Amino acid sequence: MTPCPPPAPASRIMPGWWPLLAAGMLLAPLQAHAQASTQLGDQADAQQAALQAGGWRLTGQLETELNLDLNGRRGGRGRYADLFNKTELGVYLSLPGGFTVNSVFKLEPADRPADGSDRAFHAQAAWVDQLYLAWSQGPLQLFAGKIHPRFGMAWDEAPGLYGTDFAEGYELSEKIGGGVNLSLSDLASATDRLGQHSLQLEFFQADRSALSSSLFARRWSYQDGQGRLRYSARNRRAYGGPDNTEGAGNWVASLAGQEVPLPLGELSYTLGYSSRRAGLDSLQAGTAATERGVVAGLAWEVPLGGDITATPLVEWVRQENADGLRGLRRQVVTAGAELARGPVSLAYVYEWLKERGDDAARAAMHTASASYALPWVEGLVWTVGWRRLREEGQAANDYGTQLSYSLRF
Repeated sequence: MTPCPPPAPASRIMPGWWPLLAAGMLLAPLQAHAQASTQLGDQADAQQAALQAGGWRLTGQLETELNLDLNGRRGGRGRYADLFNKTELGVYLSLPGGFTVNSVFKLEPADRPADGSDRAFHAQAAWVDQLYLAWSQGPLQLFAGKIHPRFGMAWDEAPGLYGTDFAEGYELSEKIGGGVNLSLSDLASATDRLGQHSLQLEFFQADRSALSSSLFARRWSYQDGQGRLRYSARNRRAYGGPDNTEGAGNWVASLAGQEVPLPLGELSYTLGYSSRRAGLDSLQAGTAATERGVVAGLAWEVPLGGDITATPLVEWVRQENADGLRGLRRQVVTAGAELARGPVSLAYVYEWLKERGDDAARAAMHTASASYALPWVEGLVWTVGWRRLREEGQAANDYGTQLSYSLRF
């Protein structure tokens, strides 16, 4: 299946949505103080702060978004608007002896097919996204529990309102397993000179435990005996999908670097290889094959003078037997850049996807965004964005706006 983004924001604002738009803009700052979400780099910093404190200490971070997407006409589906919230809360508890308990909680809309009807906070679901125990000693870290395997970075780091849409299709999340992380820069005592570099190896399977359950809305889709689409609050092996298997025979190996000093600016990079076994759906259909994926990405933060910073980013992914389907080959490219000066930032991202096999598909998307850090409250940012998605021979211009707030404690 093509991991294209959900239908995008609309080509014009419908008159009936002006009250919701105004309400969203007024409510976001209030909601922002109470809710939020985590970025991977910040999450690692928070965990390290908890660990360095020694003994018992609780740290965390909170980020929230209030989004209004105005989705354009596609095929037989009319324009519609979608008002929704995304929130993440990361909480990290340091324990004596180098142990930490790490947890991430999410509140987001569950996937639902669009029928052209306007929606407000539709099918919002809350769940435990990560919950694992880690032990660190010098450059070595061991961890186990409900984890988020490291494969790529564009799904988190691509700039703008819609820059992560295609990359989110290969993000690996909600897995039960464990792994080891070795800090190469710490091992060589060269972090100050060479930046942070680490090797990571993880083994896992899809989470089917009680931690896959959600509140407020059901997240896991399946077809009943009559072929009707249904939703379950908890994941089951019968629902299929790659790495939804018995045993931790799925794995990812990755090399990543951050804050790597260059003659001009700093570099971040990621390299990874994944192997995921087919689920029951492919096994029963006789199309089962192990998915093998490769990812390479980098981002370069460059000071241009005049307090202007440019950050180009590019990431490429190739998957053989994608989704555990024999012969399905998928490539995804995310390329873009962000210009920032003071409270203002501008971003452009081009996203491209191509699949070859029995269900061949192609999609491409241009996105542009502008963000402004509002002066009233630290951490409060307003963003407006546009995207033009073309897939299955159809294209539309879409628009959206977002108020976000972040807090670290």
